[in-house]
Amino acid sequence: MKTLLKLLRKWQRGAVSGDTTPTADVMASEYKDWRNGFLWQRLRLWLWLALICILTFTLRDIYNYFFPLKELQKLPEVLRTQALVMDIVMLLSLSICLALRKTKFGRRYPAILFLGSSWSISLIPQIFATFKGFALPNTLAWSLLFLSQATFMPVCWVLHLLSQLGVLIYYFGLNTLFGLKLPLPDHPEIYNVTFILYLFWFCVICDIGVYLYDRLQRSEFYARRELEFAYQKLGVTEAKYRNIFENAVEGIFQSSPDGRYITANPALARIYGYSSPEEVTANFTDIEHQLYVDPHRRAEFVRLIEEYGSVSEFESQIYRRDGSIVWISEKAYAVRDETGKLLYYEGLIEDITKRKLAEAALQEQLDFLQVLIDTIPAPVFYKNSQGLYIGCNKAFEEAFGLSKEKILGKDEYDLSPKELAEQYQQADMALFEQQGIQSYEDSVVYKDGKKHDVIFYKATFSKADGSLGGLVGVILDISDRKRTEEALRVFFHAVSHDLRNPVLGTLMVLKNLLAHPDDKITIPRSILERMEQSSERQLNLINSLMEAHVSEVQGIFLERQPVKLDQIVENAIADLKPMLAENQVTLTNLVPADLPLVNGDPTQLWRVFSNLIVNAIKHNLPGLSITINAIAQGDKIYCTVADNGVGLSQQQCERLFDLYFRSSNVRNSVSLGLGLYLCKRIINAHGGEIGVNSAPNAGATFWFTLPIQG
Repeated sequence: MKTLLKLLRKWQRGAVSGDTTPTADVMASEYKDWRNGFLWQRLRLWLWLALICILTFTLRDIYNYFFPLKELQKLPEVLRTQALVMDIVMLLSLSICLALRKTKFGRRYPAILFLGSSWSISLIPQIFATFKGFALPNTLAWSLLFLSQATFMPVCWVLHLLSQLGVLIYYFGLNTLFGLKLPLPDHPEIYNVTFILYLFWFCVICDIGVYLYDRLQRSEFYARRELEFAYQKLGVTEAKYRNIFENAVEGIFQSSPDGRYITANPALARIYGYSSPEEVTANFTDIEHQLYVDPHRRAEFVRLIEEYGSVSEFESQIYRRDGSIVWISEKAYAVRDETGKLLYYEGLIEDITKRKLAEAALQEQLDFLQVLIDTIPAPVFYKNSQGLYIGCNKAFEEAFGLSKEKILGKDEYDLSPKELAEQYQQADMALFEQQGIQSYEDSVVYKDGKKHDVIFYKATFSKADGSLGGLVGVILDISDRKRTEEALRVFFHAVSHDLRNPVLGTLMVLKNLLAHPDDKITIPRSILERMEQSSERQLNLINSLMEAHVSEVQGIFLERQPVKLDQIVENAIADLKPMLAENQVTLTNLVPADLPLVNGDPTQLWRVFSNLIVNAIKHNLPGLSITINAIAQGDKIYCTVADNGVGLSQQQCERLFDLYFRSSNVRNSVSLGLGLYLCKRIINAHGGEIGVNSAPNAGATFWFTLPIQG
């Protein structure tokens, strides 16, 4: 604000002296100062973001140091073991840049800090790799770096180009000069055509975006300054004639019914292009034809006053003295004598040419924004505070198969099925109450009549007076995520296949040992039999893991036979004895031996009991008490696995059996949340039901039912 006041005083002094038009050099210098200030301000946000980003990768490298990640196993050993060193060096470099930013040097030379921080991130890994004797194409880091710079500091495209050229010249130049290669036997070359094209176009797009934004800001800055200079000129001119009509900004007039000006003030004379009010009253003898571009406007002006007694914001185009055309807004009323006879019209005239130009410019901006939004492939929409649609993009129209005219002014019930419309309306009302940002997954029925899984991203916006204006929303199709989940299933299938081979080998060895005579077995046969049973059970588990990931389509496959549940429970407990002992678990088995038989798959039911026991151990502290019980109830057997642990919230209970759901209090586990999901699939495949009864700090009781063999 102080800077603005100084500029205003400067303009005022220039206006008084007659020099009110700034030179191009002055404007360029002012814009350069503004751009440096903008860069300096945004540099702080970007440096903090870069620090946090590198800190996350540092945490990843710390985790990888203790628990090696498969995705990093192909990296050179020196990178995996010394990645923390590079992370710390980059963090220190960015911290130094952040500290320098607050100094006089940082305020004066933000461009140097920009390049220094950029090269700290991009060149430190390159220098490290050079010293280790290989090239390092860090494409991910470069992409994040260049994109974040273009997003947060979109000015001075030359700086962005220098930032990019620095690392690219180092990578392609020095690595080629030193004859360095990639540490990959299959692909030792340091670049290929696709790699070069990707970097070239990525950098070009970032630089063009920065250049266009910078040019737009410069144009806006110049236009704003020129507009402020123009307003200053108007203020100086008004001050010359303030002795006639004090503080009169608008033109004041009195006109006769026959179309002549009786009186006029200097402001009106200026609007009309005359040097004095006397010239206005002397020259205008026929307002209808001399003033208005459209002569019918005078007749409309008279009609409105006769009908309503006054007019307000009566906008028209008029001719100035030099023949140029401007916009005016009239506010007038009829003055009558005591008998009601019309004497004259009196009112104010305001030159609204600049406002009209601003409105036209604003409309151009709005048209541009609409085109920009229409190019977004995802459906975008806007609603007012009543939940009615007030705008959308082309993608939204195409998704629902409706034109914009059939969408605007409608609500959710006009566009969506009732059950979905209720969900949308509830979400909108919740967003209006809390305001801010909202995102959630839901379904949308598009024009093909099918439900599509989508993610809604919504945010509220406010009016000029601060009141709630409505919301803006984006609908994103999550088919890519679904494909990712499918890829994850394929991954598990591959892992399961790889795990089967060692188990099959172990099982083959055990069977060969059991095939020898008794006197040639050096260990007790009971142990070998137990090992054989355990190996077969492991193999069955791995096979079941593969089956679980196709169960959504094909269902759970069961090998049914008459089963005694007490034996299933005993086998599960026996296999888990080491885990029970390690976690100091007290397990009570109340399953009676005289229960009716169940027509089920023993391996799958063993998995249910094992998963429920292991689940209780994983989610609680050592010293847990677990009770297993089963009773006959009509034509079903009701089984429970209860513990006295920390319990579960209502929200956790509702999602506990979902695929890949993991509770926040899992202890020492890398589980993917598959166990309880499989339990539900297995029990449902047997024709039973499964659930949980729990509350925080009240333990948990998992229950399921199994039909008795008929």
